[in-house]
Amino acid sequence: MKTSKKKPKGRLENIVTYFCFKANPLSSRKLVKLVYLADLYHYQLFGKRLTKVPFKHYYYGAWAPDIAEAVEELCDRGVLKEEVVSTSAGFPAAIPKPAVSQTTVNLPKTVFTALEMVLAEFGHADPDEVVGFTKKTLPFLDTPFGEEIDFSRSDPIVEYAKKHRISKGEAASYDLRLHRFLTEKVLEGDKQLREGVGLLTHDEVFSK
Repeated sequence: MKTSKKKPKGRLENIVTYFCFKANPLSSRKLVKLVYLADLYHYQLFGKRLTKVPFKHYYYGAWAPDIAEAVEELCDRGVLKEEVVSTSAGFPAAIPKPAVSQTTVNLPKTVFTALEMVLAEFGHADPDEVVGFTKKTLPFLDTPFGEEIDFSRSDPIVEYAKKHRISKGEAASYDLRLHRFLTEKVLEGDKQLREGVGLLTHDEVFSK
C-alpha cells in the first residue's frame, strides 16, 4: 500500500497527526493535553521545548487554540477529518481522526522519544484522566489562571535561579535540602511527573 501524498506540514502539524493516528480514545481536549505533555517531557529530557505553542492555565488544564487551528489545517488538506459525536452529557463534540489510511510524519528522533513516552502512558487513557494529570504538573501549578505557562517552572533549580537572579550553576551548588521552596517543588512534582518517565526522582538526586 502506498503512503498517501497528503502530509502534515511543520512540527506542530506533525505532532498533532502522530497523536491523531496513534491515540485512542481521543478528544479535542485530550489532544491538547497530549501535545502539552510531549512539550513538557521533551523539556525535562532535553532542556528545550518541542513547539512554540503558547499554552495557558485554563479551567480544564493547559489550553492552546493553536492546536485546534492545526487540526483545521490538516482537515483542509485531507490528512485528518472531524467526526461529530455526542458526549456523555448529550452535547455535540468534534473528534479529530485520520482521513487517510497512511501518511508520513517527519520529526527528529528526540521528538519521537517524547511522543512515545506520552503515548505509552496516556495514549489509551480516558481524557479526564489526562486532564487531571496535566493539572498536577509543576508549570501548570505555578502559573496563575489565564497566564501563559512557563515550561522552565518544571525545573525547580531553574525556577529558583530566576527567582533569586543567580545562575543555574549557583542554584545547583547550594545545599538544596535547606531551601524549603525547592524541596517543596521537587516533592510536589516527583510522583506526578518524574516517576514512570525515565527521569530522576527526588531521592535519586539528593541521596548522592
